[in-house]
Amino acid sequence: MNNNSRKKEMALFIGAVSLVLSVMTNAEEARAIKYNIASGSQVIITDLGLLPGGTASSGLAINNEPLIVGLATDSNLDLQRPFWDANTGAIVGFADNFDPAATAVPEHLNNNREMAGTEVISSGRLFRGIYWNATGQAFGLPPLDGIDPLFGEVHIMAHGINNLGQIVGSSQDENFTSHAVLWQNKDTAPIDLGVVGDSNGVNDLSHVVGNIFGSAVHGFLWRSGSFIQLSALSGQVVSEARAINNTGLIAGKSNIFPVVWEYDPGNPGRAPRIQQLPIPAGFFSATTTAVNDSGDVVGYAGSPNIDSHAVLWRNGIAIDLGVWPGGHYSVANGINDLGQIVGTGTVSGNNLDHALMWTVDEGGGIPCDDLVSFQVRCQSNGSAHRLQAKLTLTNASHSGEQVSITFDGNPTHVTINGNKAQLSINNPVPGQHTIVLTDPAGCFPPSMPSCN
Repeated sequence: MNNNSRKKEMALFIGAVSLVLSVMTNAEEARAIKYNIASGSQVIITDLGLLPGGTASSGLAINNEPLIVGLATDSNLDLQRPFWDANTGAIVGFADNFDPAATAVPEHLNNNREMAGTEVISSGRLFRGIYWNATGQAFGLPPLDGIDPLFGEVHIMAHGINNLGQIVGSSQDENFTSHAVLWQNKDTAPIDLGVVGDSNGVNDLSHVVGNIFGSAVHGFLWRSGSFIQLSALSGQVVSEARAINNTGLIAGKSNIFPVVWEYDPGNPGRAPRIQQLPIPAGFFSATTTAVNDSGDVVGYAGSPNIDSHAVLWRNGIAIDLGVWPGGHYSVANGINDLGQIVGTGTVSGNNLDHALMWTVDEGGGIPCDDLVSFQVRCQSNGSAHRLQAKLTLTNASHSGEQVSITFDGNPTHVTINGNKAQLSINNPVPGQHTIVLTDPAGCFPPSMPSCN
């Protein structure tokens, strides 16, 4: 994918989220459904809903907190950048725009809540690379040294950020040649990676992947000051690198085929090895978008905004994540190390884009059908408080096994005794708390008791 293709993709994406077919007067809350797939796995898909009076939303990236960032229209049809708590589905904040006349789109979110993305300026042909700090404040990134700042600042794209705060993307010179670059931070000019192209991802080892532009696009891996070209599949010409993890896996595609490259992070002399990923039945092409440190890869099969299905590749198997019932397409844009997947798809009723999240349970755990209730309350005795969570099962067949109950984002493993599992927390901080049964997940909605 060259820069023109990337710009068209971003413009189409913003247009799709901005499309107004009907106006909804109330915010939609997160809702989830569960269904089984052919492999025996259970998929939980969560609709993260809309802003009050908004018409569309999209999930773009997720970190290990777990926090989701995306785009959503508000009641004035302006695009906002909400943060969702992935455990509860609740909106917990917003990131800033940069230029009021443009739209800044976050593309990647690190575990420190820093983000990188690209602002589409009103002309549609000018782009500014954006960095967001942990509070959601937006900053424009500087161009390469030696380029006229007035020109350079509006010919930048940013796509990825690692947990060190390093950012990758591209910076054009006055001849409109795109240089793949790496910013060490938001304030200093980027490093030219020596590639005419664009960089898409960077891991915590400062290894960068992206694409070389030419008569045919070729993926590259850059590390320790030099780059190598990533091979295409046998019989194919094009290779594209989209994402990289910390354990030696690069996700991308070769022509219409989804692929990964395995490389040795500690051995620069070993060439990356390409492997084709399977395409789900009923589709002839697929695209990868993200990879986590467990080697799970996500993306989509088919044509985005038309008939695509979000896909998870796990252990060499393609898992078709399907669409929300009544919707016609879905795409997966990101995955964290917890296996939570975020993306976008249409839903029944209004047929507009909604931010979606998927989790996949491959079996072997406790099924939701074996659970009766999940009760949470806060008891007060004078100045002392006790928060109690109780899970009741249908019988004692799971006695001795463990479940996970998450208190304000902190999971605790609780052993089942007979047909009950109980968690007690003495004197929690006064105020509202969020308690979620996170393993097995998706069986009950979050509880939000207040201890005052």
